[in-house]
Amino acid sequence: MTMAFIIEADGGSRGNPGPAAFGTVIRNAATSEVVIEAAGYLGETTNNVAEYTGLLTG
Repeated sequence: MTMAFIIEADGGSRGNPGPAAFGTVIRNAATSEVVIEAAGYLGETTNNVAEYTGLLTG
């Protein structure tokens, strides 16, 4: 049996570069139950780094 997951990820910065953070949620596709969630402050960086960090964390 295979399981499917939905990964939702985002990141942003205030300014570019500026203070930045990311968030990631992984859900079971069948039940929408949250399996893993993660978020973090990245310090001073670009919005692209914040976005990619969210994606890579997932």
